[in-house]
Amino acid sequence: MKQYLEELHKLRIFRLKDVETLVGNLNSAKDLLQNYKKQRLICQVRRDLYVVTDLASKVSLANKFEIAGKISPTSYLSYQSALEFHGLAHQVFYDLWVSSSKRFNSFEFEGIRFQYCESKSLSGVMNANSSPFIRVTNLERTVIDCIDKIERCGGLEELIQSISLIPYLDQELLLNYLQEFNKQFLYQKVGFILEYFKQEMKLSDNFFSICKHKSGKSTRYLTVRIESIQYFKEWKLCAPTNILSVLEQGGENYV
Repeated sequence: MKQYLEELHKLRIFRLKDVETLVGNLNSAKDLLQNYKKQRLICQVRRDLYVVTDLASKVSLANKFEIAGKISPTSYLSYQSALEFHGLAHQVFYDLWVSSSKRFNSFEFEGIRFQYCESKSLSGVMNANSSPFIRVTNLERTVIDCIDKIERCGGLEELIQSISLIPYLDQELLLNYLQEFNKQFLYQKVGFILEYFKQEMKLSDNFFSICKHKSGKSTRYLTVRIESIQYFKEWKLCAPTNILSVLEQGGENYV
């Protein structure tokens, strides 16, 4: 039955229907999967999702980013996981944020928890050049998403550390995503945070004027009240006193 193994290695990540197409019969496909699993030639990621394994180590040949892209037809890397894919993560996380239009139950595989997030929009979702399996938010969409839900990128410190590594952002794309999300608080947060990196990212005065205009008149808190102790009048925002102080700190953490 190992005659099909070469074809499965070409697929790398596959479902029962792929094996049925390969062998021509549903029952034979089920038997093949069972047999290969026993021999540890393949492993099951979750219900109806399989990967081939390295013949020597028996470890999955698909990485976590590739697996995320095959969970559903619309799944893609988002939030902190998108930062990590783009090479901007400061800490090492064992949660992988996966957005999808189709809901799936979060699950664990090889020490990684694949965490479901509802996909609000497919704008800015791109296919990665490094693998046909990987879909991920582009840099601008990733920044907007992470500022929108700071807890999904490891907190404010991790967010600032990651943003500080970005040399340039396309402000037109940022504004497009902000307009699509249409949240006053998001305009407020994006303007406040990115203003610290205005020169490095070559963001115009007009960009921040739009963010201020769209922010509304309400005073809000960037983080929990016990942390956001300073009021920034220009943005009508309460935030930690010096959000850039984390850039002076070193070390690597695992979450």
